[in-house]
Amino acid sequence: MPPATTPGKRKRVVKSADARRADILRAGREVFATVGFSEATIADITAAAGMGKGSFYLHFETKDHVLAALWEEYVAAFVDTTRRILAKEQEWWPTIDELLTALIAHAVGHAELHRLVYGSANGTALELCKESNARVVALIGEFVTRGAAAGVFASRNPDWTFRMIYHAADGLLDDLIGRRAPIDTAEVTRVVLELAHRALGHPAHVASHSE
Repeated sequence: MPPATTPGKRKRVVKSADARRADILRAGREVFATVGFSEATIADITAAAGMGKGSFYLHFETKDHVLAALWEEYVAAFVDTTRRILAKEQEWWPTIDELLTALIAHAVGHAELHRLVYGSANGTALELCKESNARVVALIGEFVTRGAAAGVFASRNPDWTFRMIYHAADGLLDDLIGRRAPIDTAEVTRVVLELAHRALGHPAHVASHSE
């Protein structure tokens, strides 16, 4: 006769490694947003995720790597958006405008994560996040370089020019997001596109200077 089951005993739920990792990321985001990155501990994260520390270390070395993974998800989403926009094979200027507009909207839409990374993360986390950012810069920089070779964008060094545009926009967004006040996304977009048009020689700006 089979042994009777214990009344009320819950069946253990076995999760996949991906599901466990997702639980840690969700918990990390919640803990970082609640107590701040510097004050957060691995114990806080594992408690919020409903697991022991041993499970945490199967997926991440430190809390810095958790934050970096959250940022990597953020960057990966924009990389996907960038590739989708490039795949349209539009004209050069509409493409760069759409890319920068999407980049700004993506940053504003993830303001809290942006604040965590640039406002409270330590050097290790920032370095890990910087590596992720390089993917976006390289992808769009390559597009701008091809546009310059085609004679559309005017720049002595198109890759450097785009990097200046990117970091100027990123710095502006960092400042605005850090203020914790509502952001006029449309106005930020207008300002960034004006900078890009001037730096890359949009025909409208070239014509205005020649008059």
